Amino acid sequence: MFLTANAADNINNQLFLLLNAPAQASPLMLEIGKGCASYLIVLFPLLLVGYWFSFNRRNQHQVLLATTTSLLALTVNVIIGLLWQHPRPFVVPIGHTFLSHVADSSFPSDHMTLACAISFSLILGQKMRVGVGLLIIGLAIAWGRIYMGVHFPADMVGSMLVALFCAWAVKKSEARLTPLFQRILRLNDYVLGVMKGRRLKQ
Repeated sequence: MFLTANAADNINNQLFLLLNAPAQASPLMLEIGKGCASYLIVLFPLLLVGYWFSFNRRNQHQVLLATTTSLLALTVNVIIGLLWQHPRPFVVPIGHTFLSHVADSSFPSDHMTLACAISFSLILGQKMRVGVGLLIIGLAIAWGRIYMGVHFPADMVGSMLVALFCAWAVKKSEARLTPLFQRILRLNDYVLGVMKGRRLKQ
């Protein structure tokens, strides 16, 4: 039996109110919420940068897969936002908001989409421990953005589904993407070689 739109919206609102910060939230909890909502996401691109500069071909190939997945997933988000505008909690209004944000469409969450796109890409790339670890951090980001009042739980579920689909699609297309990735890696090697040569001349 499928839920009606009103019933699903009601469940979404109730879950939001359950996870959203109370009006008299403690300063400590608000700082934790802000950290999860705004700053944890930095870990994801930093990890990819670390993998890239490990100069391990498999790691660099995985970085390209994760980057492609992320770009595809964020593009899907843009398309969804153009086709269907869903108001943020503070626009409805519902709950309490402790983080400034533009009043654009809330569904899906770009933060959660990026986090899950990288996480699922690594999991499908057989970097299970790192991918699962990042996914757990992604859940903390989801909690933070709901707690601070800028997203609904449904936004996070939508993000996970978009990211999972895009990670699967990119993985299925890996054989076609590999020649392009190899060109990028050769270009990277060439640029590094030129830079190294210049340093030696100096």
